[in-house]
Amino acid sequence: MSISQTTLPPTPVPVARRRRRWPVVVGVTLVVVLAFVIASSFINVPYYSLVPGQAQPVSQLITVPPALRHPVHGQVLLTDVGVSSLKLLGLLTSPFDPDATVERTADVTGNVPVSEFDAEGTVDMAESQLTADAVALRQLGYSVPEHDVGVTVYVIDPGTPAWRVLQVGDVITSIDGSPTTDPQQLQDTIRAHRPGEVVTLRVGSIMQPTPGHDVSVRLSSTAVDHQNVALLGIGDPNAPYVGAMGTQPAYDFPFPVSINSDNIGGPSAGLAFTLGILNTLTGGNLTHGRTVAATGTIDPDGTVGDVGGVKQKTVAVENAGATVFFVPVQELATARSMATPSLRVFAVRSLGQALSDLQMLGGHLGAAAHGPVPGPDGHSVPSDWQDSPWT
Repeated sequence: MSISQTTLPPTPVPVARRRRRWPVVVGVTLVVVLAFVIASSFINVPYYSLVPGQAQPVSQLITVPPALRHPVHGQVLLTDVGVSSLKLLGLLTSPFDPDATVERTADVTGNVPVSEFDAEGTVDMAESQLTADAVALRQLGYSVPEHDVGVTVYVIDPGTPAWRVLQVGDVITSIDGSPTTDPQQLQDTIRAHRPGEVVTLRVGSIMQPTPGHDVSVRLSSTAVDHQNVALLGIGDPNAPYVGAMGTQPAYDFPFPVSINSDNIGGPSAGLAFTLGILNTLTGGNLTHGRTVAATGTIDPDGTVGDVGGVKQKTVAVENAGATVFFVPVQELATARSMATPSLRVFAVRSLGQALSDLQMLGGHLGAAAHGPVPGPDGHSVPSDWQDSPWT
């Protein structure tokens, strides 16, 4: 008898299945990234972003007597810079914007409170308008006498008597009836008092320094050369001119000229305002029909001073259709590095140089070719305007 053998199939060995973990990893990563993005959009960082602002015609901001106003051909543009505080997310993404510049907050504000920094910008703009009016009318041959009327407050020291009663932009014209037409007079008058004494300040504003109103303040004390002296609080007693205050001029204009700043701060529209006033009062063909942009401060003697943000301003004026751009000499390289061939950039040191360039481009100067009248009514400037913060 034989025994048959049957071969059975091998018992299958269970195979362990590997779990697919990558969807979980990706999902967790996305959640982490999303959480970081959301959080970084709320985290403040000590930086500002400077981006191209707007370029707008100054003619629509200037008001002169109707009988003297002319229709303009072409335009004079002013331009500004958009300035905004950054969150962490904005700081991380800013390198991808070629038109933006990131600056430390302290470098932009000078370490003063933001409210004071904004107020200083308003002071700069008001002084720029006043100076542009005087320079333009003198260039047209009008007699525009100038006299110093007071001390303009630009920086107020926290915790001092001035901090409680004054504001940036106030003009102090007298103390207890004694005129204070410049910072030195103000300092001497304060020093004549003792700490703790109450003084009466006559205070006006830049555009209307007189008659003003009275403010009483009790002086505190500070040490100077190991002695206690009276302190008001709008300047270092040892160096009153360093960025804290300046001599406020008043001009006797032959007729009113006003400028609406359109909520723009800073002094950099001075040259544009001056050219805009001249264009309005000389027949309106100063630009020969071109769209001309300008940036630069204007000093009482017609000097054009340097400004910031020219990289962004160049982009803004090109976007607005300008074909000519006047910039201070110091900013020429920056402006040309951003300009396309359709924008001609000119460096100017003075109003006279800008007018010569416009004439070379076909513009008609008209009465603007006259220049200031001889004597102080065409050339006088505030006694220490070079030391004023807004210059």
